[in-house]
Amino acid sequence: MSRRPELDEFVERVRDVPRQDLLDAAAVECLDALEIAGVEALLLKGPALDRRLYQPREHRGYSDIDLLVDPQGLDRARRTLAGLGYSSGEPPGIDDVAGVLHAEAWFRYPDLEVRPLVIDIHWRLAGCDAPADVTWEALTARRGWIELDGRAVATLTDDGLALHLATHAAQDGPVNLKALADLDRGIERWPAEIWRSAARLANELHGTPAFAAGLRLTRPGAALARELELPSSDELDWAIHNRETRPRGTFHLHALAEARGAAQRLDVIRRSLFPRREWITWEYRWAEDAGTPGLVAAYALHLLRTPTLAARAWRYRYRERRAGR
Repeated sequence: MSRRPELDEFVERVRDVPRQDLLDAAAVECLDALEIAGVEALLLKGPALDRRLYQPREHRGYSDIDLLVDPQGLDRARRTLAGLGYSSGEPPGIDDVAGVLHAEAWFRYPDLEVRPLVIDIHWRLAGCDAPADVTWEALTARRGWIELDGRAVATLTDDGLALHLATHAAQDGPVNLKALADLDRGIERWPAEIWRSAARLANELHGTPAFAAGLRLTRPGAALARELELPSSDELDWAIHNRETRPRGTFHLHALAEARGAAQRLDVIRRSLFPRREWITWEYRWAEDAGTPGLVAAYALHLLRTPTLAARAWRYRYRERRAGR
């Protein structure tokens, strides 16, 4: 099957370059296309950290490109990536009942290697609960710039990167040694004022608990959290260290607890019990080819499993809340 000419041109352009350069070229290609589509974007982590945090003789590897896009242009950003030959890696049709999603991954497989090029588009920062438009306005108001593949690229300023280092550590927990090493390097190399500004930004974006919990994952970070007089994050600390045992349905219970009024609670229950058809056929692959009877059976199985999943999620949430008392 033939590909589009512009994808052929990209593959030829990067066929003989190292993986990191390939990702940089893909980032610039994507940013150029987003600009044409009228979508603003900021580069997160990856090459931004490599240039802003690491010294010239040091090297920080990265395996994907993270972009924060203007939430008003999110649908255009998705269409732009699709037009460049990327496909969304997210299960189609999943209801984000608890509103916890902050990003989605897009993949493209050039002919030159088996591993895909990955572009993650974000509309919020993990651990920051401020609305997407508030997050975008706060971060673009203090944007910085780096040079990438011969192009000036907008990115976070150092306080934004510092916030992201801590919240990213909280997102992945102690298993992500690379994120923890980045965090410690940032604490060592950036002055205290950068971290005080990051703490103020975390408060502005409703991300103080994640900022504090991420810092407390390392010894230098815990000392910095004390210096910044950050509040306790015991509940989140417990959740981070017990993430591997978190059962399905936990976010649904959280959404039910946070719902305002009977109408919102009923909506959470409805979406939990009767998710979209796309989600059911993704969860139960056999239902897609079994017609209406298969679809009915898949929904019935989902409903039968729900009480057990809900009980496990309730026990997890109970232990999580007790940790924060």
